[in-house]
Formats: sequence, C-alpha cells, structure tokens
Amino acid sequence: MEEREEEEMAYNLKTIKEDFKNKGIFYTPKELAVFIKSFLPNDVTEIYDPTCGDGALLEVFDENIIKYGQDINEEQIEVAKLKLKNFLVESGDTLKDDKFKNKKFKYIVANPPFSINWEQDSNDERFSVAPALAPKLKADYAFILHILNKLTDDGIAVIMEFPGILYRGNSEQKIRQWLVEQNFIEKVVAVPGDKFIDTKIATCIIVLNKRKKDANIIFVDDNLRKDRIVSFEEIKSNNFNLSVNQYIQEERIEQKVDPIQLQIQARKSFLNKLKAELEFDKTICEMENYNFNEYLIDIKNIIKKFEREE
Repeated sequence: MEEREEEEMAYNLKTIKEDFKNKGIFYTPKELAVFIKSFLPNDVTEIYDPTCGDGALLEVFDENIIKYGQDINEEQIEVAKLKLKNFLVESGDTLKDDKFKNKKFKYIVANPPFSINWEQDSNDERFSVAPALAPKLKADYAFILHILNKLTDDGIAVIMEFPGILYRGNSEQKIRQWLVEQNFIEKVVAVPGDKFIDTKIATCIIVLNKRKKDANIIFVDDNLRKDRIVSFEEIKSNNFNLSVNQYIQEERIEQKVDPIQLQIQARKSFLNKLKAELEFDKTICEMENYNFNEYLIDIKNIIKKFEREE
C-alpha cells in the first residue's frame, strides 16, 4: 500500500512539474541545491526560503530540520507540501507582505525570480535601510534586502542571483556599495550555465554573513576552480564592481614559437601563392596574346639582385 502511494505521489509530482514547465516555470536541480547548502555550517536546526517555489532548496535539508517558506505561486506550494516534512509555508508576495514578519532566521537560502517587476515601497523598513530602492523593473536587490532584514545578528544567507546585480549601475550600484561598506557580503561565487533544467543561464551566489569580522570578500570561480580573497580597498578602487571575472582571470598559457619552423611555413606559403599568381598571369597572357616572358624576366632580375648581394 505504501509503495503504491509513493508511486502515485511521484506521478503527481512529475505531472505537475510538466505542467509548470509548459508555463515557463523552471526548477533548481538537486545538485545545485546541495551546492547552495554547502555554504552553510552543519548546525542548521531551521531554515527559511522567502521564495520557496516547489521546495527544491529546502528539500536537501534533513527531515528533522524545521523548514519555513513563502511563495506567491500556490500551485508550487502544493508541490512543496507533497515533498517536505516539518514544513511551515505561507502563500503571498514576499516583497509586499512578509508572512513571517515577527520572526528572524539564523540561516536562509534563496533563489528568487530574476529581475522581475515589483511595487517599490520607501516606507518599508526592509528597503528603506539602504541608500536607494531597487529599480521597479528589477526586484533582485529588494529580495536581497528582505533576506538581510530576516537574518539574526549572527545569521548567514546564501542567495542565488542573476550576475547583473554584481555590476549594474545607478540605484543597484548604490545598494551594492552600501552592502560592501556595511560588511555584509562574505563571498561571491560565479556559477556557470547548464545548472538549471531547460536553461543555460549563468548565475552567481552571494553569501551574506552578519557576523563577518574582516572587510575582505572571497571571490570564487566555480568553473575555473579558483578563489581569491580581495580587500575592501581593491573593491572600492573598482567602484564596487563585484563581478568575479574582475578579480579572477583565466591563466593564458603562452605557447613557445619555433622561429625557424615559422619561417619555413611562411616560405612555403609564399611559394604556393607565387605559383598560383604566375599560372593565373600566364593564362591571361595566352588569352590576350600578351608577352608572359617579359614578366618572368622582371622576376628573374629581382632574384639576381639578391643573388649578387650574397
């Protein structure tokens, strides 16, 4: 009986996911959720996702861990309920109405929708704390500021975002600078494409840490398997650009060139070209009844000149 129920649940989840896929709703694969989880310590007892969707990020945490989530899409919430245990979830727009307003979290994971519209609210303490509001057409930093507000004083958040938040200007640059100056950003990770199902978009991960002690930021290129600790002064000198490729570049391997072999190839290329030019000129001369030998004599005279110099 239990086996049949599990098969029916799996079938229902697959059917719902296929329906969502047709509507343009995509999913965080398990390997990416595990990767996001890896930036948190092992003492997690409860975890919060402000845009939990179908619960993919929360699903990688043990059943005994209390999971909190909110999402605007009720259909995805129903999918999450089927998958998760110890799950407290609310429906609604997180940016408009925080359903866990009176609760703070030590650990948060999030994969908010990228660059969506939102209704700006300068009276909301979550967003007014920064020197600017996130743009109306790009809510990315609104989600980040919401998450920052929900963290306890020793809290850590791992947020997946579109890489544009690392370098875009105007109000986003002001918020980014403020986050760096307040020493909230611990790590920035570049994640290559092909991690999402059905999309090849590259992403980035920002780790917020309210108990961070030094002013450095760790930059990680997951594709190159390289990381680098960068000082506040260097980030400031780059106008608070947080693009990983600003601080980590791929090493170029210089190939040794054999000058003799290079010259041999150049000569061969020249002779082939000369032969083709002569054959073409000879054909034209024959067609137009023009003296081809005069051209050959000119070429021979050039060669003799070089021979005399030897």
